[in-house]
Amino acid sequence: MLKGLVIAASGTQMLKEELKKNHFPWTDLKGREKEDFQEAMLSLHASPDELLCLVETDREEKIALSLGLFCVGYLNPDIDGQRLSGCRILLEGFQEIDVPFLCNVHTRALGLPVQIAETKRLLIREMTLADLDDINALYRENEFTGFMHPSSLDRHEEEEKIKAYIAYMYGLYQFGMWVVIEKESGKLIGRVGFGIADYLEFSEIDMGYLIGERYRRRGYAEEASRAALDYAEHTLYLPQVSAYIDRENLVSLHLIEKLGFHRKKEFMYQGKGLCRYVLRLPCA
Repeated sequence: MLKGLVIAASGTQMLKEELKKNHFPWTDLKGREKEDFQEAMLSLHASPDELLCLVETDREEKIALSLGLFCVGYLNPDIDGQRLSGCRILLEGFQEIDVPFLCNVHTRALGLPVQIAETKRLLIREMTLADLDDINALYRENEFTGFMHPSSLDRHEEEEKIKAYIAYMYGLYQFGMWVVIEKESGKLIGRVGFGIADYLEFSEIDMGYLIGERYRRRGYAEEASRAALDYAEHTLYLPQVSAYIDRENLVSLHLIEKLGFHRKKEFMYQGKGLCRYVLRLPCA
């Protein structure tokens, strides 16, 4: 659990106001020496792995990492030559940074999956390495998997690919394809979430979903999709989401229209007929 933020960066007034509003513990460094970092940690009454440290120079990052702190980097335009290669995420500003965002960064730094949503019957969370076998089994049993085919990589390569996905997709975009867990059984029964589609001459955020054969015709796909769209609207603040559906997948076409998406285009891609759907979210 994240218990505080150590601030070793400038231009953070907006962030501090957000932290004050939510009564979240934070402290400014009095200086930039190792002793200052240690004093800040003591003032927050937390261990290093219970804190995040906001830094803007490589020197500060090095000190913070040596003390066991997880770092978040600020790309200050007034500082040249920043690398901040050990930071969990790099920020260009603080306009949309809030406490839940910082908690998610910290959760991922601990190697734990962020829970995205909970419905009456389902849990939706980020995937972990432990999910690899269940995910591969899910894809193998389904006829309509879009363009997410079972992997031809060996085990080590698959694990490295998932590690990179967790670090860069979840970490950079704050979204991705998540796993769907049936609460009653605790089993992984599907996936839902968002990716970056580039089937046409432009890229856009698109939604995908897949429920295992044994768990269909129970409304799980709709339940998971509505929870994902709610997250897109109220947490990610996305103005629009698209969906690309195989025109032969009548069940999926019915669901996407039931969710409120509107068909915009039909086209061929790698020998398959795809339909592009778009949903404008109320936050736009």
